[in-house]
Amino acid sequence: MNSLTFETRVNAEHLVAVPYEVPVGTLVRIHVEPLTGDTLVDNYQPRTEIGRLALAARRAYVEAGGKLLTADEINEEVRRRRGGVSDE
Repeated sequence: MNSLTFETRVNAEHLVAVPYEVPVGTLVRIHVEPLTGDTLVDNYQPRTEIGRLALAARRAYVEAGGKLLTADEINEEVRRRRGGVSDE
């Protein structure tokens, strides 16, 4: 076995379940990286300062209870703000 990546939740006893594919007695290195559950935030690495700032603002908005909109919800919000006028 060369490398194995998996995600798991830490239980109340703080035990982490290792997949059965890992042979008993295998020495492993565990890297703990908290995941937010938001694929974009967990995996995206901005390349510019403005990208880092935008991602930090998004993260702060979600952590404060903000709701991210779908593309359809954004379009509806734009239509509503334009007084019901559509681009179509």
